[in-house]
Amino acid sequence: MEHLLWSASPAAGWLEAYPLGNGRLGAMVHGRPGREHLQINDGTAWSGSPLNEAANSRIDPAVAASALHEARAAIERGDPAEADRRLHDLQGGWSQAYLPFADLHLSAGASGGVVEAYRRELDLSTATCRVTYRLDGSDMSWTSFVSRADGVLVLRLRAQQPVGVRWEITSPLFGYGRGADENGAWLSVRLPSDMPPPHEPDLSPVWDPDPAAAVRGAVVFRVSHDGHAVAGGADGVRHLDLILATETTFTGIGLPPAETSGGARERVSQAFSRGVDALVSRHERAHAELFDRVTLDLGPASDRPTGTRLRAGDPGLAALLFHYGRYLAICSSAAGGLPSTLQGLWNNEMRPPWSSNYTINVNTQMNYWAAETTDLAETVAPLVDLLEALAREGAATARELYGARGWAAHHNTDAWAFTAPVGRGRADPSWAFWPMGGVWLSWLLHEHVRFGASTEFAGDRAWPILHGAAAFCLDRLVPHGDGSVGTSPSTSPENHYLSGGHPTAAGRSATMDLALIAGLFDALTALAARLDRSGDPLVAAVREVRPRIPAPPIGADGLIAEWAGNPPQGEPGHRHVSHLVWAYPGDTPDDPALLAAASRSLDDRGDDSTGWSLAWKLALRARLRQPGHVSRLLPLMLRPATTERSGERGGLYPNLLAAHPPYQIDANFGYVAAVAEMLVQSHRGFIDLLPAVPPDWPSGRVAGLVARPGVSVDLAWETRGGQVSPTEIALHARRPAGRTTVTVAVAGRRTTVDLSSGNRIVLQAAGRRSTLVQPASRRSNFS
Repeated sequence: MEHLLWSASPAAGWLEAYPLGNGRLGAMVHGRPGREHLQINDGTAWSGSPLNEAANSRIDPAVAASALHEARAAIERGDPAEADRRLHDLQGGWSQAYLPFADLHLSAGASGGVVEAYRRELDLSTATCRVTYRLDGSDMSWTSFVSRADGVLVLRLRAQQPVGVRWEITSPLFGYGRGADENGAWLSVRLPSDMPPPHEPDLSPVWDPDPAAAVRGAVVFRVSHDGHAVAGGADGVRHLDLILATETTFTGIGLPPAETSGGARERVSQAFSRGVDALVSRHERAHAELFDRVTLDLGPASDRPTGTRLRAGDPGLAALLFHYGRYLAICSSAAGGLPSTLQGLWNNEMRPPWSSNYTINVNTQMNYWAAETTDLAETVAPLVDLLEALAREGAATARELYGARGWAAHHNTDAWAFTAPVGRGRADPSWAFWPMGGVWLSWLLHEHVRFGASTEFAGDRAWPILHGAAAFCLDRLVPHGDGSVGTSPSTSPENHYLSGGHPTAAGRSATMDLALIAGLFDALTALAARLDRSGDPLVAAVREVRPRIPAPPIGADGLIAEWAGNPPQGEPGHRHVSHLVWAYPGDTPDDPALLAAASRSLDDRGDDSTGWSLAWKLALRARLRQPGHVSRLLPLMLRPATTERSGERGGLYPNLLAAHPPYQIDANFGYVAAVAEMLVQSHRGFIDLLPAVPPDWPSGRVAGLVARPGVSVDLAWETRGGQVSPTEIALHARRPAGRTTVTVAVAGRRTTVDLSSGNRIVLQAAGRRSTLVQPASRRSNFS
């Protein structure tokens, strides 16, 4: 099974280091012989506080109302350029940044010694990094992991011959206290009270010492060894165990920081009291409980170094990258923490690209597309927390900027639930004006319910969020003379059309706007039926308006139009495929004309693009049941990334983190979601098996994928003469409630399967027919 990344050389830079994490505490392990470096992240280490949005993004409601009115009027009179100018009045400041926390350095042995037999590996199945080598003839090994069970980082050194070890903890943050003794060290830090994004170079970080203005934190580690203590380390060491923990004053998404923090020192002490061997066992059990749920086997695992395979274009990396994406999801998102950022849990820059924040016009959503289908629903918990905070804070944004009910969030958000538009009055409205971020995020809650979340979750947590988002959308819609409704002014994320030969952002009824609103209204209606709340007045209004929302329009050129009226494209080949959101992650309609237009639209955009755009296109091609196109895209996804930090050529860095470029983790997660869609789809009310398996995968096996409404699916297949045939199919209902039957389809043939018993039901597939053989008393045939 493809579960191992490994290299025959130490990390030459951050994008070669291996990531560890538990959803809160993260580390990048470099594995330098004799000079180990672990770069440390704490998922709550964000600049600023809830005070920042009010300070830099307050927009006068009267100015906002005038800007919207004038922009809409300009669009109606055919002057969208003026609409763009007016929307500059509807821009606030900026969201805050996710920042690095600390750096742990350990030296062991002579500097510049002779290194032999070097190996550095990351075992995805145990979430453990191991570095082994021979230094000046003496074997040395380093083993590290970050425990989900105990909330600490553990580093173990084993040396064949006694060595001197020195340790140090540093931070790029403001350090205001430190200490050390023979058993370890600690460091207290303060984060900046404001960290503007790098695309605002005229602004500088602010370091306000007021505890209410910024998060404070601490990193603590203790060591145990068999040597004798010296200042800053120990000599004569053969065995050394180090345990590290972090803590901050962060109290919750959108909430003020506490005045003091505590807990890191106690967590380290408790971990040592358990014993490191026990920590290893607890860590591996906790990780396996999540990681082992899903496996993908596309053939024997390769024994070549990962970087060599990447440079050689090894198609076998497809399975490894799938497992790696699930590993990264487990490590970067967990209950009680924050959602995965643009860089997941890992960032080493004080002014990271796009602030390493939550970009909610596709990137944050993509981070969670695979959560349900690959059985990692637990990782959605922090996203639900973020949505609840956005709904709370975004109520004022909806009311003051749009005169609307409900709640709204725009293009960017952060740990403080920032909801205002950004741009400082001078940014392109194509990205600075987009009030649909919260609407799209709320789709993920509906999916969580569809895949089997409890009625309690549906009623207590999903319902208020979807209800508020729908209220905002109802108030944003404007009527048209033909009886339909739409949005104006309306942008399609980061894209432009041509007006008078000039790129323009603001138009009428972007296809994405209407698709998102239609999807939200359908989700709310379905949720109301489940909760017996169909009589809710807002639901009644949604039911009345929903038929008036136009379907995605097909232009005379056969493409899906991105705006009403199908204006000429301003950026052919644009990386966003927002106008196809209804096809994926939406419920791809069974409409041949729409599907053909979606396919032509993807052809028109071209294949190559940013990493996350490639992943989205893979998922769309899978939904369109186009395995040939999937095969064409896979090599672009599995190629080496360039060293350039800009441009639109995706790929993978040596540690298999994905490139926008620069590094963004969304493509790692989007790829996993796309692979799941190649193998199992369930959005149309039945379970469709092997709809888009690429011919590059002549045979394979997957276990543990999840289909709606909460059915676990195991599959094996082979491809002969271009035809994919299942060799084994097994299903079981994860939470059977009453009579549970599902319809299963393979290559257009369907059968109905009763899963009410909760048992694993096996369908034996042979030739054109597949027969139910368990339980023996029941049989079902594909027909």
